[in-house]
Amino acid sequence: MDDAGLDACVCTSPELLYYFTGYDAHTHHAIGSQALVLTTDGDEPILILRDGDVPQADETVTLGEIRPFRLGASDLGKLVRDALLARGVLGKRIGLDVSGPTMNGALFRSILSATKSEAVHDCWRMLGKLRTILSEAEISYLREATRFSNVGIDAFYAKARIGMSEIGLAAEIEYAMRSAGCDYPAVPTWMASGDRAYCQHAMASSRKLQPGDLVHAEFAGVARRYHSVSMGSLVLGEPSARMREMADGAKAAFDAGLQTAHIGGRIGDMEMAYRDTLTSLGLGDCCPMRFGTGLSAAYPPVWENQITIQLECDDRFEVGMGFYIHASMQSMDDRTGMLLGGSFLMMPDGPERLDKAPIELIVID
Repeated sequence: MDDAGLDACVCTSPELLYYFTGYDAHTHHAIGSQALVLTTDGDEPILILRDGDVPQADETVTLGEIRPFRLGASDLGKLVRDALLARGVLGKRIGLDVSGPTMNGALFRSILSATKSEAVHDCWRMLGKLRTILSEAEISYLREATRFSNVGIDAFYAKARIGMSEIGLAAEIEYAMRSAGCDYPAVPTWMASGDRAYCQHAMASSRKLQPGDLVHAEFAGVARRYHSVSMGSLVLGEPSARMREMADGAKAAFDAGLQTAHIGGRIGDMEMAYRDTLTSLGLGDCCPMRFGTGLSAAYPPVWENQITIQLECDDRFEVGMGFYIHASMQSMDDRTGMLLGGSFLMMPDGPERLDKAPIELIVID
């Protein structure tokens, strides 16, 4: 904040509230229900939240002054103004997490009006980058989350059968993980099959699995809000030649992208190697999705952090970064799709694979 010339930051994104105070509650769905005021003067943060959520704050907050209010009877912008005034920074340069998932236009205008700020700095990426390097405690949560995602991947391959619905298979995955102690995920289980298989971010449907279907799923194990993403593809019967071509190409491209990852390496180079490999194999038109994203603590509606593994990213790998990558194959022409990938932790000697999902198309007889 000093480097950016900021005297205070106001955040509403739940992952930032959790990271800086420990506050963990599913309250962000009510826009205008919470805010965090951070200053550079050494005072503890001020956490503004609904009075009904004080018990959750008492249970989880490890640092911060709690200021409760009645939702609908108070204006969050004015409460933020009062907090800034109390810290002696009202009227100074303020950052807002404008790019975050909960700072909508009405809330943004309310805070600007109440604080009489004419210009603000978007601090969401700046503060969020602190979360991209995991501490030892955070790494332990990521490893625990991986234990749950591995339970989920086992269930995916063990429970898939002809005649069951996509929703039924998704339920088996989620039941297995939750029964093992998994926290709720920031994103629902994505699943598609058959003529839906070219859909990558598809919600599981009532479609019944049929002989010859390719089925893919993506989901996360979660511990203390830390997400470990896993995914896989299977075929119920003999794969077609096109399925095998895409699976072989996906595996080669995935490996090529992964091989570029090293401490100090440019993150965007991973996707460059991935895409170049697919192009060389004649599959260059099958990869519309980015290669991956960073992992840390997350809440709905997203599970990634500020790392984006795509061509345009100039950030560099550092020890302690968690991330997932995938070969997200999508052919519009023949409605064929596939998903292979998993989660990693960047270590001094390179990326360590976390989950155990196979980077291959699994055949279920």
